[in-house]
Amino acid sequence: MNRVLALSVLAVSLAASSASAEGFVDVYGGSMNFLPTSTLQNVTNCSGGPCTTELINGSQWAELVGVHQQSSATGGIRVGSLRKADYFSYGAAFNLQSYGVKEQEYFYDPSHGAYRSNPGGTVVQPGVDAIVGIPVRFLRLYGGAGLNVPIMFYDYQAVNSAGTTTNSNVGASATMGYDLFFGARWLVTNNVNFFLEDRFGGIFMPIAIKDSVRAADGSVDNGTLVINSLNSNAIVAGIGFAW
Repeated sequence: MNRVLALSVLAVSLAASSASAEGFVDVYGGSMNFLPTSTLQNVTNCSGGPCTTELINGSQWAELVGVHQQSSATGGIRVGSLRKADYFSYGAAFNLQSYGVKEQEYFYDPSHGAYRSNPGGTVVQPGVDAIVGIPVRFLRLYGGAGLNVPIMFYDYQAVNSAGTTTNSNVGASATMGYDLFFGARWLVTNNVNFFLEDRFGGIFMPIAIKDSVRAADGSVDNGTLVINSLNSNAIVAGIGFAW
């Protein structure tokens, strides 16, 4: 009898706990900007002529500082659950975000005309977020932080001195990252809301992709480009569904 009573109490407690939980799905989109970063260029192969020392500063790795990534559209979906307390709510969510990373054209030495095509790719970024919210009448202010895995898919094309593509393939690189965010929701109904959110992100470790660099004398370096940081700020808006 005691076991039955204990199980009944446990079942009621779990039901009450589940009743206080709120599941939700958010769909959002917006614009993302990147802070300047530094990159390392590694040369593994030269074709169509000798490698120029101006191109890599006479070393295997050349660091470029103040490199800018182009602004990008971003979007994603977030699925999670919130529990409501007296004066706040808290919970967790799975977040899948996507955006583009494309480096602006960088001239190593204008007098020699060395350049490369805009390296980068599309990032698919799954992650997990912790969320805390404060209800204010028809608004809910919220913020949180999370960990993610940015996976960059890029199309790498090696070229020769004549500008002809020698091979083309798709590669992928991944690293560990984080995000911080805060926003506000307008509760249209108990089940539908609109929100505006400010998101900050970055990576803990550099990410490497394949790259080609061509100099004015026709020499081509096919190697690896290491992006040391992807610090970003995104403003997104979206619609949320709760149940």
